[in-house]
Amino acid sequence: MGAGEDVWAALGDAWWDGMLKQSEGLAQAAEARCPGAVRRLDALLQAWAVGFATVRSDVLSPRLTVSRRGLRTDEAAGFLRALDARVLHVDSAGFVVPQLFRPKASGGRYALFSRNGSGVALNLEYLIQMAAATELLVDHQVAGADICFEHGEFDAVAESGGVPVLAMEAKARIEGADGLLELLNSLLKLGVNPQTAVNGNHRRKYAALLDMAARGPVVLWLVADGARWAFDADRLDGTLRLTPRKTVGSPHLVVPTAPSAAASAPIPQP
Repeated sequence: MGAGEDVWAALGDAWWDGMLKQSEGLAQAAEARCPGAVRRLDALLQAWAVGFATVRSDVLSPRLTVSRRGLRTDEAAGFLRALDARVLHVDSAGFVVPQLFRPKASGGRYALFSRNGSGVALNLEYLIQMAAATELLVDHQVAGADICFEHGEFDAVAESGGVPVLAMEAKARIEGADGLLELLNSLLKLGVNPQTAVNGNHRRKYAALLDMAARGPVVLWLVADGARWAFDADRLDGTLRLTPRKTVGSPHLVVPTAPSAAASAPIPQP
């Protein structure tokens, strides 16, 4: 069976049907919120690609390659929303500086483009990652100072009182070799048998999430164009159990709060 069939078998018809409905709903909501988002973002990307080719001596042409599937409404509307809300600043060459959440320690500037032959390719996952981090800030009321972009093994981690309470991973697609279903399938299999052979990157994410779950409640949030999958991640007998949240198909994501030091302290014995 493929990853999709494995996930369907593991999580059941209700989750799978909710996921499909969610995908349709996200596209419709994005089009209603930001009509013509794909066209508008494509125009901006074409202009930034010219700037990128200008500042990079090894790029001979501003010819832009997005992907074989092209831009889609949900991802385009999400990134434009981040721009319009001034959560991100993009310069004339497509270099992005987050304004309201914490960048990675090694630097705060991200390139939307890379060289592709003599031309320019869009780093689509960055676009989706930044749009998703903006959703945490705008839709789910996570403080910007608590959103750590590109933190450890994940694209973003949200903290509460310095304790990680949400791990976000964003992908350019739902299906395929580097899609959400492949990652989710690996995490579910490792939760059943930690010795299962999986992609090394997936194993590292599992280990990181298991470590987070040892410190308290954690939400795993998997994001792509047409996908916002939320799971409660709990440590049980040394393995990770992922439980789908009842919010599949809903835009609302409740991020847990870390227990206070007083609440987590051992009760004194008489």
